[in-house]
Order: sequence, then structure tokens, then C-alpha cells
Amino acid sequence: VLPSVGTGSLSARETEGRSNISSGDKEAHKLLQPVDKTLKTMALEFAEYQVCVDVFLTTQSYTDVASISVVPSTTGGRVYYYFPFSALSDPAKLFNDLRWNITRPQGLEAVMRVRCSQGLQVQDYSGNFCKRVPTDIDLPAIDSDKTIMVSFKHDDKFQENSECGFQCALLYTTVYGQRRIRVINISLPCTSMLSNLFRCADLEAQFTYVVKQAANGIPSSSLSQVRDQVTSTCINILQSYRQYCASVSSSGQLILPEALKLLPLYTLALTKSIGLRNDGRLDDRSYWVSIVSSVSVSLAVPLVFPRMIALHDLTSRDDEDPLIPNPLTLNSENIQDNGIYLLENGEDGFIHVRNAVNPATLEQIFGFSSLAGAPNLLVLEQFDNVLSRKVNEVVNEIRRQRCSYLRLRLCQKGDPSG
Repeated sequence: VLPSVGTGSLSARETEGRSNISSGDKEAHKLLQPVDKTLKTMALEFAEYQVCVDVFLTTQSYTDVASISVVPSTTGGRVYYYFPFSALSDPAKLFNDLRWNITRPQGLEAVMRVRCSQGLQVQDYSGNFCKRVPTDIDLPAIDSDKTIMVSFKHDDKFQENSECGFQCALLYTTVYGQRRIRVINISLPCTSMLSNLFRCADLEAQFTYVVKQAANGIPSSSLSQVRDQVTSTCINILQSYRQYCASVSSSGQLILPEALKLLPLYTLALTKSIGLRNDGRLDDRSYWVSIVSSVSVSLAVPLVFPRMIALHDLTSRDDEDPLIPNPLTLNSENIQDNGIYLLENGEDGFIHVRNAVNPATLEQIFGFSSLAGAPNLLVLEQFDNVLSRKVNEVVNEIRRQRCSYLRLRLCQKGDPSG
């Protein structure tokens, strides 16, 4: 239920948002900003007293995630969002999210500072924290799922064949009350050759930066502007490589650096993600922004470019093979009419059932031979057969890797849910 009474009361802005978006209102993005400063003031007071807030939203309707998420984002927490909440299928996810939230590795009352060599300076921090002074960030809590992104800028020239040093120092209290400091040092070589920079580029780290920058721009700019900025970033990177590093070639030939050859594909996926699509709900977009703000490098790519795994032929794999088979390329050529596929992004898992699936396969995996009347939100049970065991092993291994209890949705070709 929307908290509409008392301090920090909220109103239903979703109807206004739908009308603004449908009419092309250039100010529609303002509905992705907090409604006022009340909750922000409350969050700063929590952070001052080292209180971290996590919010669990089990809802069937609009809850103004844009306003509520200010509190966890300022205090080092996060939003857990279950929409539409199902009393049949979601209790297991809620239980596991609560359990992991309490038992995961974490520190309390933390202060972090990043230092770098002469010629560079820290430009900005991105993540869930409170910043009172320019050099430090305060973290009432920091855990193994959170990531802080630090961007640097040049303010002087580097010497060729020299190195740049970076240091991250985190002062924190363990859950056992011990005050500790963790220091991470790294030294990287400098180069004046742009070709070396492209050859050693880290695609996942660079794309994570692009995703976070897009999320930061969503509440302050129109979606079309954010999409254009994302596309321009990709174009500028590839244009620089073609202009300064590539050999002479036809103007119509696409030339990509080996390390960044998937950047255009990831960029296209980002522009189609729930955060940048025009047809998304306000709460869904606000939740996406809150997740991206602290997402790790390993989870940023699958969040916008999900992994697809075939489930119907798992029995052909040996027990010695890795639990999770190699993911399939996301194109229609890899989808068979008699197949069942799992598409997962670390938050949700979509089980896509094709039209010509053998009813016996459905019976083995789900316990029913027809999808007529089957629920969209699925509780995956294990039955007494090899295929069911292997499917459950795959899903459980993905949940372990992602540190997230995937919410499974069943969808067919042509369904709106798919």
C-alpha cells in the first residue's frame, strides 16, 4: 500500500506519468525523482548515526520507488522489489533474500577514500553511500554485493614508460565489533600509444561505466536523450579507434577493436533495457536505476544482455560436464520450436516454452503436460527423473553465482509476459 499518511507521505504519480509519456511530455523524467526532500533529509540523519536501511516492497500496485529508494541509496542499503507479489511463488525468494541480506559478508560504519598518482585526480564516486566531504564517502554498511565506481580525470601529462598508482582504503567495523582497515593498491603502466589502450581495454568495466552513467541520467533527462548519449559514447569510442589505430580501409567497412568487439551489441541491448524503454512502468524503471547504482561489473552485463540456456536437452550432458552449459547466442537461429529455454539476467529468470514442445518434456520439468492454465510466476519443483534434477541443478547454480534467488516466470511465444 502506498504510504500516503504522515511524515514522508507519497501520492500516486503513476497515472500522471503514463499521460505525460503518452503525450510526449519532455518533463516526464521528473516523476523518476523523489517527490520532495523529506525522505532525503531522513536518510542523511540515518547515515549520520550509521544506520543502514534496506527496503522490501511486496506490492501489487504503484509504490513510488523513486522516492522510497533515496533512503537505502544514501545509507548503503538497497531496494528489494517484488511486483506483482504472489503469495504462492514469492515467499521462497523473500525468505532467501532476507537470509542472504543478514548472513552475507559485510562491514559496518565504514569510511572509504581513493588516492591516485600525480597527473590524475578523483572526479566522481557512484554507488550507495553518503558523501559529506569531497575526499571521503561514508558507508553505514558495505557488503559483498555492493560496488563503488570511481572515475578519474587527467590534470597533467604522464611520462612514457612510467606507472600510475591507485589506492583504495576502507576503514570499517566487522560484525564482531573489530575495527579494521582494508587497503587495495594497484599500479598500472602509462602509454602514449592509443593502440595499446584499445588492446588492453576491459570491455565489462567500460560497459559498466556506460550503464551507470545512463542510470544516473534517467531522473534528470528524457529517455531519448539518455539513449542518444549511450549511442554517442559507443560511436565515439569506435570512431577514435578507426581514426587513430586502424589501417586504411573502405569507408563502409565496420572496424572494431578486438577487446571491444561486443560493445555495439551491449549498447543496443542497453537501449532496449527496462530502464531506457518508453513502455516501462515508473516503478520498474526506478527499481532498475536503484539496482544499477551499486551493481558489480560481473552482473552489469547480464542485467542488460541476459544469458540464454537450453533446458530441454540437459539429459544429453554427462555428469562430469559443468553444471551450467555454454549459453546460446541471443538470436532466433538458436531457438528450436520444440525447445524450452531459460533467459536470466541475475534478477529474473524467464522460462520460454516453444509451441511444439513434447508434452512428456513438460511433464518431466514442471509436473504438467499442458501450459493451459499454468501460472506465470513459477515455483520449480524437483520430480523423480533425470531432466528435472538437472534443471533444478542449473537453476540453483545460477542462484548461487548471482547471489540472488531468481524469480522464475513462465512465458510462451506471443505472450505479453515474454
